[in-house]
Amino acid sequence: MDPTELLDSCIVLLLRWRCGRHMTVFNPGFSLRDLQYIVAVAEELNFHRAAFRCCVSQSSLSIQMKKCERYLGVDLFVRDHQSVALTEVGVEVVALAKVALEAARLIKDHAAHKRDRVPAASLRGSDRARLSLVRTVFDIKDQSRVFVRPA
Repeated sequence: MDPTELLDSCIVLLLRWRCGRHMTVFNPGFSLRDLQYIVAVAEELNFHRAAFRCCVSQSSLSIQMKKCERYLGVDLFVRDHQSVALTEVGVEVVALAKVALEAARLIKDHAAHKRDRVPAASLRGSDRARLSLVRTVFDIKDQSRVFVRPA
């Protein structure tokens, strides 16, 4: 199971538990994108603006929200012809969705940070000389703590 699938599984479990539904391990139909859609509709309280924000059609967004609601077994939104409002459960789900999206962002940032860092010990020649100058200027003693981000 790759990290994205694992995160999706955790999100689904958390949301289903919070909504009082029977838990499943993984549903490939429920993703971070669905959480982004839920948050967009909740923040905009308008399907047209939320669809524009998510770069999808209004009908696609509406269909996806209905699928999410059907999957969770609860109504997240109260809709009529002129307005959209969050239900009580919808408010809780949106809060959890924001936490999950922030966690996903942190995971992505952490992986990118690890990917882009190069230990100073692996540098050669003129790069090592430049790094020595940086250490001197900033008075850095511990070489193991110095990392260089490639340009």
